[in-house]
Amino acid sequence: MHFNAAFSPPAPFVFRILNSTLVTEQDKDFILHIKTQGKIVPESAMIFIGKESYFLETIKPGEFQFKITKPVNTISFYIKANDVVSSDYELKVIAVPTISNFQMNLVYPAYLNLKSTIIKGTGNAIIPEGTQVTWIISTNATQNVMWSNDFKTFPFSKSSNSFQLTKNIVQNTEYQIITSNNAIKNFEKLNYQINVIKDQFPTINITKASDSLAISNAYFIGQLSDDYGLSKLQIVYYESGKPVNTKRGTIAIKQATFDQFVFEFPSNLDLVKGTNYDFYFEVFDNDAIHHFKSSRSSVFSNRILSDEEKQNSLLKEQNSTINSLQKTLSKQDKQFSDLDKLQQMNKEKNDLNFKDRQKINDFVNQQQLQNNLMKEFANKMKNNLDKSNVNQFDDKKELLQKRLDNTTKEFDKNKKLLDELNELYKKIKDEDFVQKLEKYKENSKSQNRNLAQLVELTKRYYVEKKAEQLADKLHKLSQKEDKLSESDKENTLEEQKKLSEEFDAIQEELKNLNKDNDDLKSPMDIPSDLDMEKSIKEDLNKASSDLQYNNKTKAKPSQKSAAKKMQEMSKSIEKSMEDSAKDQIEEDVKMLRQILDNLLAYSFSQEDVMNQFRATKIGSPSFNKYIKTQQNLKTQFKHIDDSLFTLSLRQPKIAESVTKEVANVQYNIDKSIESLTESQFSKGFSQQQYAISSANKLADLLSNSLNSMQMQMSGSSSGKPKPGQGSGMQLPDIIKKQGELSDKIKQGMKPSSKPGEGNKPGDSNTKGSQSGKGQGQNGDINSDGEGDAKATMDIYKQQQQLREALQEELNKKGLGNNGQNTLEQMKQLEKLLLNKGFSNESIQKMNNIKQELLKLETAIRLQGEDPKRQSESNLKNFSNQSNPLPKVLSDYLNSIEILNRQSLPLRSNFNQKVQVYFKHK
Repeated sequence: MHFNAAFSPPAPFVFRILNSTLVTEQDKDFILHIKTQGKIVPESAMIFIGKESYFLETIKPGEFQFKITKPVNTISFYIKANDVVSSDYELKVIAVPTISNFQMNLVYPAYLNLKSTIIKGTGNAIIPEGTQVTWIISTNATQNVMWSNDFKTFPFSKSSNSFQLTKNIVQNTEYQIITSNNAIKNFEKLNYQINVIKDQFPTINITKASDSLAISNAYFIGQLSDDYGLSKLQIVYYESGKPVNTKRGTIAIKQATFDQFVFEFPSNLDLVKGTNYDFYFEVFDNDAIHHFKSSRSSVFSNRILSDEEKQNSLLKEQNSTINSLQKTLSKQDKQFSDLDKLQQMNKEKNDLNFKDRQKINDFVNQQQLQNNLMKEFANKMKNNLDKSNVNQFDDKKELLQKRLDNTTKEFDKNKKLLDELNELYKKIKDEDFVQKLEKYKENSKSQNRNLAQLVELTKRYYVEKKAEQLADKLHKLSQKEDKLSESDKENTLEEQKKLSEEFDAIQEELKNLNKDNDDLKSPMDIPSDLDMEKSIKEDLNKASSDLQYNNKTKAKPSQKSAAKKMQEMSKSIEKSMEDSAKDQIEEDVKMLRQILDNLLAYSFSQEDVMNQFRATKIGSPSFNKYIKTQQNLKTQFKHIDDSLFTLSLRQPKIAESVTKEVANVQYNIDKSIESLTESQFSKGFSQQQYAISSANKLADLLSNSLNSMQMQMSGSSSGKPKPGQGSGMQLPDIIKKQGELSDKIKQGMKPSSKPGEGNKPGDSNTKGSQSGKGQGQNGDINSDGEGDAKATMDIYKQQQQLREALQEELNKKGLGNNGQNTLEQMKQLEKLLLNKGFSNESIQKMNNIKQELLKLETAIRLQGEDPKRQSESNLKNFSNQSNPLPKVLSDYLNSIEILNRQSLPLRSNFNQKVQVYFKHK
């Protein structure tokens, strides 16, 4: 008992903390639950925290609560109600792991050529496949950080308060970032997602150039694209039915997201002639992660024609072009009739109405279409000539090519004239219009005649080539038949049937050849020995019959007999063609001499008539007599013209310049008669003088042609150089031979030759001008002229063989585009030899060629080629050397709108949406 102590009365109630513990996490709201126990239940209560006080929230009588918002540090407090104060309490606040800074460093795959980026404050991203992601996290009160997905968990490496983790992401990933410390494990799980944009396969779209473009070669137009970039394009090719034996060639493309290309099959691919090939194009992207993904085009097929098949194809194509051109020329006759009507209408009417003017407009438009059509056919003829016998020099072919070139230029002149007429047709009485219409008529007639000549000459040329081809086929077939008869292993019924079918095909070609020959204005002498063909066929059938019973011994004599007869047929065709060519040139020379005599006679007579007109007074009775004489001279020249035209249909040396001068003579004769009849004497005399001048030019041209033909005739006895002669020589051999030819020319020249003068082979006593007395340009030809011509022809043929050897050597080395200047100079030298024979000019030209050859040798050596003798193994790698595109194809490509899909600097999520959009389009 403490009687002396003072005691306060007990409180009417006490405070009880209902919370199990007064511990909370940092920055986490804590709700304090309080309950009073006692006789009195207070209506309210207050909590005192530091110097601040707050009313507690009444839940029910005697029960209260209070929310402490996000406490950071430990808090001390007490409760007070009705002057009753609780003891002091402490809310312990535990520190939690927190992230103060969060960022991702994105390093993209190197092949994308994209700069690294940083994403802050979030773990979500859309990234390209293969991107390296580095998470860098700054924390507080954190001992470890974990990266976790559905399959694995990876810890971050710690450095002070910073954590770091690096991973390569190749697929869509959902993950968590989990933080912990010593007090709290797996405190917070942050969920993020990374979406991966897969590198797409490249796309390739190949189309073959449309047949409507009339392109002879197979052109393929391709468009390539990839989301990040292309790396290479290849053509994969193989023999049809043998996809295992594939070969590849690389086609150059841009290292961009889009490109287009044009490929001409077969380009420089290593292919076997006479074989069918399948091929496709394969494009690769720059995705190094997946070892460069690729996409393929559809498979295309093409046949590499053998030389024989190619020649047959060219012959068919040329025949088709010639027939089309002939039909077009026949329509021109009606056009000239319409032109005559227009001229007459223009003379008769002073003022033309709308209908008359429309007729003129329609005529001009029709002529423009006709002009374009004939130009197109002429270009086709020239292209076909260019492709035939590429590596073999052919004088006739070169003459035809040159004439077709000139004809194309004339078409361009006519087009210009037609454009001018189109502008002037409204001014019907304009003198300029009348003159241009007259000029167009003159040009068109001359051009049509020239085209008619070219058509006939081209037909003749191809008949000759076809005959040579058939003779060669028979020769090769006879060798095959003979070889088959000697081979016990290969001499089978199947092989014999193949040879019999080849002979059947040759027989059919012979029939077609005879038909084409009969269509010529002046058919050649091509032998047609039906009895021989029948005999060969019987031998082949008998051999097949014997082989059917495997009786090779009995079949052998029939096979030998057939082979011998084929060889005889081949030689018969060759001999007949050579004899025909020789007889033809002799006949043409004789005919041209006669034409020249007649032309000179006309020229003298025309000059006499002109002088008579000049001496006659106006109104003289002799005037009508002279007009009649002029009419007779017109008829006389018409006979010359007809003879020349007939000759020009089989002799290409009668060139378009001859046709042009013939047209000038005719035009001036007609105009002179018209002018003199209308008493326009000065004009008539001038036109007569023009007619004489043109006749003299014509005589000079024909004299040169005669000399050239005589040269050809003198060299024909030694035969034509065989195809392929001179082959096998390499560049040092060619240079050496060129120097030897130069020495031969020097030895062949006479000591008296002056600079610039030479012995022009073939010069004759042709009258070269109207004042001549039968004296040739060089006087009487000496008795050794024929020998000089033969020596010149020998040099000419050797020079020709050197040029062919150089062309072959350049092609063999894959340097076909080099040395074109040297080849052109060699061609010029050949023409110089034909026209001027041995001269200082020829020697100078040879020296220039030798220098060019030495330069070419040096250039090849610098390129890494060894020009010395070496084995002829094919060591060339494929390179996509492309020839210039045909104009029609270039125009077609330019007309197509191509969307060049360059990469836009879009964010990854927008880029993905763009891809989805285009997929659905």
